[in-house]
Amino acid sequence: MQLEVARLGHVALETSDLESSIEFFHGTVGLEIVDRDDDSVYLRAVDEYDHHSLSLTEAERSRIDHIGWQTEAPKHVAAFADRFADRGIDVTWIDDGVEPGQGEAIRFEVPNGHQFELYGEMEKPDPPVERRSKLKNRVYDPSDNNPIAPHRIDHLQIWDPDGFECAEWIREELGFQVQEYYDEADGTRWGTFLSACGVKIDLAVVQSSSADDEPAVHHVAYGVDTPNDLFAAHNVMNENDVPVDGIGQHGISRGEFMYARDPTSSHRIEFNTGSYLTLDPHWEPVAWEENDISDGDDHQWIGGIDNLERVYY
Repeated sequence: MQLEVARLGHVALETSDLESSIEFFHGTVGLEIVDRDDDSVYLRAVDEYDHHSLSLTEAERSRIDHIGWQTEAPKHVAAFADRFADRGIDVTWIDDGVEPGQGEAIRFEVPNGHQFELYGEMEKPDPPVERRSKLKNRVYDPSDNNPIAPHRIDHLQIWDPDGFECAEWIREELGFQVQEYYDEADGTRWGTFLSACGVKIDLAVVQSSSADDEPAVHHVAYGVDTPNDLFAAHNVMNENDVPVDGIGQHGISRGEFMYARDPTSSHRIEFNTGSYLTLDPHWEPVAWEENDISDGDDHQWIGGIDNLERVYY
C-alpha cells in the first residue's frame, strides 16, 4: 500500500492568555470560532469545511503543541504507525474525539523534536445558520466576514538545528516532495521547501542559526485572494496596535506575504497569496545558491522580514 500524507490540516498552539489570543486570531485576523471548552478554542478560516485548522489552548507559556497532517485515507494512519514501529519510532495513539472533531490519530516526534500528528478524518460542521452562505460550495456568508478574513490554511515554516536531516526524514518517511531548496556558499542547506499534496509548498524547513537551538515554529500561513488584501491586513494590524514583521514577496515560492504577531503569545501568522502550481509529476526541485536572490541574507525578492523570533515546543 502506498502511504500518503494529503495535506497540512491544523496547528495546535498554546497561549498564556486564551481570551487575548482569541481576540487576535478571531477578532483581528478573522478566523471563525467553531468549538470551545474551558481551556481551548477551535477555529477555521471562512472557506474551510473541516472542524478546525487552528486551536488555542490556555497554558503557562506560549508554545507549539503539535502540527496535524491529514492522510490520503483513514487506513493510512494505522499503516504509518506500523511503519514507524518497525523503525523504532515511538508513537502515541489519540482516540477518536479526544481532539474535538477529529478521528483517531497518531502523534510522534520528527527530527529534531517537532511534534507531528497524522489523522485520517475530521468532521465538517455547518456554520451557524445566520453565518451560512446560500452557495453550497461556500461555507460562510462573505457579507458578514471580518474584512481581512483569510480563506484557508496554506503552509507552515519550522526551524530546526539540523534542517537538512529534518527535511530528509520528512521526505523519506512521510513522502513529501521537495519543491525548492536553498544552499549557503559552503554547501550547507539553509532551507528546504516541501509539498505533501504535490501542487504547492506546505512546509518550509529552515536551518536554525545555532545547532544548540531548540526546534521551533516561525509562522503558520493562511491564504488571501490578492496582494491588495495584504495591505488591507497591514492597515488593520496598525489600527489594532498589532506587531507587523514585514511585507513583500518571497524569492523562493514567489508568494506575496505579510506577517503579524499575536501581541500576547507571539504566535505569528502570515497572510499569503500568489506562488505557482507544480503539477508536473516529474518535477525537479528548484535549486538556489547563496546570493541568487537579490535581497541578500533576507532571501526575499521584494521587502523583508523584520523579526525572526520563533515559538518553541
